[in-house]
Amino acid sequence: MDKIKAFFAKIAEPFNKMTDKQKKIVNVTVTVIQIVAVLIAVTASIIILVNPAQGQASDANTKLLPVLSDSMKGSDEFYQKNPDWKGFQEGDLLIARKPNGKKFNAEKLEVGDIVTFELTIAGKKELCTHRIVEAGTDYAGNIYYYTKGDANPIKDSIVLRPDDVLAIHTGTLKGVGSAINWLQTPKNFFLVIVLPLILLFVYNIVLFIKMLMEQKAEKTAAQVKAQVESQSAPVIDEEEIKRKAIEEYLAKQAQAEAEAKTENDSTSEEE
Repeated sequence: MDKIKAFFAKIAEPFNKMTDKQKKIVNVTVTVIQIVAVLIAVTASIIILVNPAQGQASDANTKLLPVLSDSMKGSDEFYQKNPDWKGFQEGDLLIARKPNGKKFNAEKLEVGDIVTFELTIAGKKELCTHRIVEAGTDYAGNIYYYTKGDANPIKDSIVLRPDDVLAIHTGTLKGVGSAINWLQTPKNFFLVIVLPLILLFVYNIVLFIKMLMEQKAEKTAAQVKAQVESQSAPVIDEEEIKRKAIEEYLAKQAQAEAEAKTENDSTSEEE
């Protein structure tokens, strides 16, 4: 226990030497750092949970999809011809919504809309997010869509049906996708998210123990002070007080009798 106390005392020594103003600045700075770290950790964790792995789309209504290629990075000339269209590139993060039949209705998509679907590449299913370049209804009344990457010269090889649409693009966060992909590695996630949270937890435990030790020390000091004061205070003996009072009373009575006798003797001599 003494070693633990010495350890915490050594840690707290530089802090105890600071002025009150310096201590306040340090406390505010540490608090802000903790809040920012927790917010970053929570945000990153939510993003990773919403998009658990590359090539997969979660069941969440809002999907966050890292961009893995430049197939939607069109040329300047392409976007000059289509000023309302905006592309994205590898390393970006897409925000998309799951079709719900209402505001995000896969049966009412138009040319220019960007959708996410599964595309088989080299025998492996991959998520693909491309722009609709043709929308229509076939002879049987079924809705179909053709898609194409803004940077690709030809359309995709499959015909999409509304049920094939996994997500509808709503926004893009530039450059965030690379960070999410990097954090999805267990080692990186531990170093950037888990380890800082562990250190913050340990730091707060140290502060809590330090606070308990200070409170205990203050309580002990107060007890010692009270004990010293009680020992230094004069002890009042009631019997001694009574004895002194009786002695003073008897002395006064004797003095009064002596004075009375002296006065009587004086009167007798005069007669």
